[in-house]
Amino acid sequence: MQLTSLLILAGVVIIVLWVVLSLPRQRRVVPRHEAHVVIKRKKVVVYSGTAEIEGIRGTTYYYFPSWVPWVGMDVTQVPLSVLELRVPEMVTFAARTARFTLTASVFVRVTDPLKSAQRWPGRSVDDFVTGVKELMENAIRNTTTAFAAEDIIEKKDEIASKLQHALSADMDEYGCIITNVGIVDITDAPDNSVISDIARKREAEINSESRQIVAVKEREARVVEAENTQASEMRESQAAEAIGVRNREKEQRVFVSQQKVATEEMEVERIRKVRAAEIERDAAIERAQGERQSVILKREAEGEGTRIIGLAEAEVTRSKGMAEAEAISKRAEALNRLQEAGRSFRNIEKDEKVGLELAKALQHADLKLVSTGKVDSFLDLFSANGGANLGAFMSSLRQVEPDLADRLINVIDRLGKDKQTTA
Repeated sequence: MQLTSLLILAGVVIIVLWVVLSLPRQRRVVPRHEAHVVIKRKKVVVYSGTAEIEGIRGTTYYYFPSWVPWVGMDVTQVPLSVLELRVPEMVTFAARTARFTLTASVFVRVTDPLKSAQRWPGRSVDDFVTGVKELMENAIRNTTTAFAAEDIIEKKDEIASKLQHALSADMDEYGCIITNVGIVDITDAPDNSVISDIARKREAEINSESRQIVAVKEREARVVEAENTQASEMRESQAAEAIGVRNREKEQRVFVSQQKVATEEMEVERIRKVRAAEIERDAAIERAQGERQSVILKREAEGEGTRIIGLAEAEVTRSKGMAEAEAISKRAEALNRLQEAGRSFRNIEKDEKVGLELAKALQHADLKLVSTGKVDSFLDLFSANGGANLGAFMSSLRQVEPDLADRLINVIDRLGKDKQTTA
């Protein structure tokens, strides 16, 4: 009895010693990308290096195998990183039973480690992937049958979205959420060319559309190139014009500057010439004044002698001129008297002719003298008073002898013209 008790006591001591000695080696630090679900003595505790998971007890614990009494435990390691659940080359169907091969990847992340530890088939990730593969294939087949074969390639994103929606509820049962679903590849099923035919048809359409787009783009490119060329030529023309304008302005400024310089030089030259001319003129004036003064002095000296001689000569000339003027005056007076005598002689001749003509006219006239005034002689008839009396006489004669009166008037008129000519 005592031996048995001693053996039990020795065993307990050994276990305690082993536990104490192995504590440093049994310490576990859980990393951030994992969660450890620890079950001990009907108690479940979750340890993890991240605070994003609810219900975390801590990050460290001491691990003891489940066979150790009182402190033994069962530990399940659950990854918290994103897991890829891949379904490679699965033969599925499109609408109207068109077969094709699809490769899909579903990316999940554990959000509830305790639920995952309880629901995951097996204790590893591979066991989990194998356990949900059939579930994923069923969801893929149900999703692809809703699409026509012609739309399978073009609508991969829509297929992935519907597949994610179909698997979300199932993944939630395993404590996971789906972060992404990707349709990796779609190919022909064995002994089938549906996808290839669709691809070739689509490629032909794409090529046609591409050629059309390329043609449109080339046309647009040509238009843009032409517009750019035109704009470039216009800019070059404007630049050349601006350069020409600047060059002309520069040349004009240079020309104006040259003109200004030339004008200033001409003005300077003109001022120089004017000043030189003024100096020359002043010098000439000075010389002329000097010469004039010299000449004046000389002339004054010569003039005094000349004046005396001139006065004598002038006196002689004046005396001689006065004698000649007196002779000319007397000769003019004689000529005037001669002209007076000539005029008197011509008047005598005229009166003689008038008398003769009048006598000739009166010889044949039956003269009846009627006088209204005093007439002392026959010639008084041709004076002012005689003329008046003669007029009255001719009026009376016209009444008695009209023909005789007309002849007498003609004679008197002719005599009057001769008198005017003589005068």
